[in-house]
Parts: sequence; C-alpha cells; structure tokens
Amino acid sequence: MSNNTLKEKTVNGAGWSAIDNVAQLGVSFVVSIVLARLLSPEDYGLLGIVAIFTNICATIINGGFGSALIRKKDTTENDYNTVFIVNLVASFILYALLFFLAPLFAIFFGRSELVSLTQVSSIGIIIGSLAIVQQARLTKEIDFKTQTYITIISSLISGVVGIVIALCDYGVWSLVWQGLISQILKTLLLWYFKRWRPVFQFSLESFKELFGFGWKLMVGRLIDTVWKELNQFVVGKYYNPATLGQYTRANQFSQLFSINLTTVVDRVTFPVLSEIQDDNERMLNAYRRIIKITMFIAAVCMFALFIV
Repeated sequence: MSNNTLKEKTVNGAGWSAIDNVAQLGVSFVVSIVLARLLSPEDYGLLGIVAIFTNICATIINGGFGSALIRKKDTTENDYNTVFIVNLVASFILYALLFFLAPLFAIFFGRSELVSLTQVSSIGIIIGSLAIVQQARLTKEIDFKTQTYITIISSLISGVVGIVIALCDYGVWSLVWQGLISQILKTLLLWYFKRWRPVFQFSLESFKELFGFGWKLMVGRLIDTVWKELNQFVVGKYYNPATLGQYTRANQFSQLFSINLTTVVDRVTFPVLSEIQDDNERMLNAYRRIIKITMFIAAVCMFALFIV
C-alpha cells in the first residue's frame, strides 16, 4: 500500500472514529442528564458494583483475540471461525461463573439486589461475544464509517428506552436494560452490515498462533482493568452505593477527553500500522508521526481545559 493511500485511510478512519466517539459521547451525555434527574446516586452505585465484575469478564473476552485478528495480515476463515468459537465458549463460562457467584457478591456488599442485577447484566457478555469477529473485520478494513452508524443507532434507541423505563419508576433496571439493549442492537447491526457468518470449525493451529500474540494484550488490559476497578471495589465495600454512584459519575466525566482521544488513536493506528508491520523503518516513522500529532492535540486541549 502506498504512503498516500495509507495516509488517506488513516485520516478518513480517524475522522469517522472521532465522529463515532463524539456522537456516542453526545448521546450518552444527554441521556445521562435526563436519567440523573430520574434516578438516584444509589442506582448508579449498584450498577457500578456490578460493572466491576462484568468489565473484568468483558476484558478477558475482548482483550486478545480480536486484536490478534486485526494484526494478522493473512487471516483465513479458520482464524475467524476459531476466534468466534473460543469467544463464545469463554463468554458462557464467564457468565456461568458470575451467575453462581452473584449471591456471594450480594453478601459481601450487603445488598440483596446485586443477585438479580448481576445475573441479568452479565447476559451482555454473551451478546457482545457474538459480534467480536465482525467488529474486528470492520476495524481491520479501517471501516469506521459503518461502526459510526451502528453506534449512533444503538445509542439513540437504547437511550430512549432507558429513559422510558426510568419514567416508569423501575430505578436501576433502566440502566441495566439500556446497556443490554445497546449491546443487542450493536450485535444485530454488526451482523447486518458485515455479512460474515461463522461456521463451527475449530482449528488448533489458528488458536495457538492467535493466542500466542493475543494473550499478552489480554493480560496487559486485564491488569489495567483490575487496577481501575479496584477503586470502585473499595468504595463500594466501605461506603454506601450512593457514594459509589457519585464517585463513578465524577470519574467518568473527569476522564472523558483523555479516554476518547486514546480510543480514537488506538482504534485507527493499530490496523494501519498492522498493514505495514513488515517494513520496520516505515512503521517506526509512521508511529513517530502519530505520537507527535497525538501529543500536540492532547497538549492543546488539556491546556484549554486547564484555562476553563
């Protein structure tokens, strides 16, 4: 691939990835303002406790194989089918683990509601695993335009549903169903727009090759996730859910810019650099340019936030 073509794909991908994040952020911000008037901090706190465990499980499933598919240049149908089967099996195992451990979570945190909340919210782990391959294929093709459409549609519909459920006075369940419906819609739309269908064909050779690269990313992301969730774990245990709810919301808003910038850069640069991984000099030069541009944007925006 020529430099101009790669540059065009990078700029186009970064633009659509930024639009994707901004659209999701905008919809989520409006929905969160409405829900904040309808729900209590305790509702957010209860879901925050559940998220400690579901986020860790989601990291295990999403952390390695999807990235390994994006990185591999000569991916085959065996690779895609193997990853689909492994992720699906892993999601059922993790869901069963959370389902049976839910009563222990409730006892530990002293809230009986956590049993049903954990068991229902964890279904999203299985739903999300069904579309990891489709999303990896779109990302590998640097097709963030399609992913933007999917994000906007799923965020809008799930946000409206969450508000309606909250208006019906279902409390924290409005947040649970908002998350599940968003995940269901994303999965269905990914299957619709990326018309790849799995075949239940497992390849041990593909598994070893992809796992050999993916497990390192998975462990790294798992350590990062556990470290981030540790704060919520401590707050949820030694304070009340209302305090955790306020802490969770404040933490999310404080990291809006840094997380979104990092997400946009990571999503685009990883598949782009994977295409030129055989040319070390070209890849290093491209990586240096990415770091310089990212640092410049981050410095300017953070300085502006500091002034505000």
